[in-house]
Amino acid sequence: MSPNIANDLLYILSILESIGKLSEYTKGYSDAEEFFEAANQMPFNASLSLLVNIGEASGKMSKELREKHVNIPWKTMKNFRNRVAHDYVNLNIFIIFDVIKDKLPSILENLEDIVSVELNNKNFILEEYQDAYRQQVL
Repeated sequence: MSPNIANDLLYILSILESIGKLSEYTKGYSDAEEFFEAANQMPFNASLSLLVNIGEASGKMSKELREKHVNIPWKTMKNFRNRVAHDYVNLNIFIIFDVIKDKLPSILENLEDIVSVELNNKNFILEEYQDAYRQQVL
């Protein structure tokens, strides 16, 4: 776990990137079964990997950040990662699709707010944020 809040920026940016990719992978799908069957399950399987990444990063957040921003379901995200990673055979495609389409957009908004707040409070380093953003754009 990160020793302090300053180290959390890169984890948050990683989650934001994963959510963005998940949004792209599910764009155009309104049905879980259609998404599951698309392209020989490639978008679905890639999405599972990104959900694992989200849970992994959420589990590495500092206690300080988690306690400061209780509107993010940190523990749920980490537990969901464990379910996806360790119970692959029993995953419910409808739950996976619902999480991606209905739960993650509000988490994305809340995380973007956290980045803004913590940059303003100078808990996150602006240069790190700018460097990460530049790398993502390139």
